[in-house]
Amino acid sequence: MTRSTRLPLLSFLVFASALLPLALPPALAQAPSPVIVSTVPANLATGVSPTAPVVITFSTAMDTTATTAMFVNIASPLSPLPTTPAWSADSKTLTCTPTQPFPASTMVIWSVEGQDLAGDSLGGQPEGYFTTGTSGGGGTGSGTNRITSFVVGHVFYYDQTSTAAPTLDPNISYAFTADTTLASNRTATAVTLLLPTSALKTLAQSPTRPETYYLVDGSTNLATFQATYPSGSHSFNVQAATSNQQVSVNLPASLLQPGAPHVNNFMAAQAVDATQAFTLSWDAFPGGTTADYIAVTVGDVFTTVNPPATNALNGTATSVVIPAGTLPTANNYDATVTFYRFIANTNATYATEAFRATATQFALSTTSGATVPLVLTNATWASGLFSFDVTSAAGQTLTVEYSTSLQAGSWNTLVTTNSATGDVKITDPAPVTNPCRFYRARTGS
Repeated sequence: MTRSTRLPLLSFLVFASALLPLALPPALAQAPSPVIVSTVPANLATGVSPTAPVVITFSTAMDTTATTAMFVNIASPLSPLPTTPAWSADSKTLTCTPTQPFPASTMVIWSVEGQDLAGDSLGGQPEGYFTTGTSGGGGTGSGTNRITSFVVGHVFYYDQTSTAAPTLDPNISYAFTADTTLASNRTATAVTLLLPTSALKTLAQSPTRPETYYLVDGSTNLATFQATYPSGSHSFNVQAATSNQQVSVNLPASLLQPGAPHVNNFMAAQAVDATQAFTLSWDAFPGGTTADYIAVTVGDVFTTVNPPATNALNGTATSVVIPAGTLPTANNYDATVTFYRFIANTNATYATEAFRATATQFALSTTSGATVPLVLTNATWASGLFSFDVTSAAGQTLTVEYSTSLQAGSWNTLVTTNSATGDVKITDPAPVTNPCRFYRARTGS
């Protein structure tokens, strides 16, 4: 059912349709949940070629429109690694080929969500990880990093569920992250981090990528988070059998936390024609500069690149084009727009980075392109004028009509138009003189 907005003196006319309930046979014995029976590479594998496809085999035929696999680099969990999925004829095997080679010498975490043809959700163990080797496909997975890196950062998480402003994620609102990646010729017995509060934290060592040590901690209380992880100098101490190394990374208070990204064509993102290019857009970031950057992900099928790539989105960007055919049709995705401010430095022996990032998570859904429901939203009075938005498929011709009585034959055309982006604003100055006025939209002229 479409949603309507009712205002004094006028209202939207909303049409609704429903399916009649069907009589169902007596309940049958519940079938076992589908599970993953094997993966190639195997869970915990090392030295995996960065270009090798990942093959996931299920115990039964899966609903290929509702089953997806996601891959992330443990060092950059906000930016999924894109793959091209392909299903076997019997819908039991999913092959995910890296769209671009996975990072070399990196721990890649994978997870699968979905259901079988009967609608039973995937059970068992739907996640795992493996470690890539060198770019040539060999290696032991122990790393080829030229120098050691040290990173600290704050990430704020928001959710956007409508055209309104995003709200803080209730499960994890604020997160602190720190990591150290040793140069490939180094080992350590432990890595610790001295916070500005003088609290000492021990970083966890990756079980399959031993050169990586990391710490992630979250909170839903801002005051608690800021007291526990304040701005200031963070001192890493790499402890080794032969020599130790101490490096400080400053997260300055002057590096301001970005505001929450706001997707300004949210309604269009709920009915994306997957057969056409789609422009996802957001409000400009106050104070955004070319020294900042923006990351966009849609499930595990689309992600933008990060600096220093020349086509990375800098902090002044307000949109990104998702090419036609990138997103499979009739699917729902978890999407994210993240704004980063960061300070990075590199010398001959180590690199440091301090960052503050704010991410907005939202749903994005695709259609087959055959039909897209029209949505009337954002009703607004301003300066004596009434306006509202109509969301449709990009380029779709639509006609907006009005009536003051809802009687047969009382509908009149207000405007016939279309929008290249799928969003069009309709303005009607007449309602101020009418006690009641109704609107509807239809496709075509």
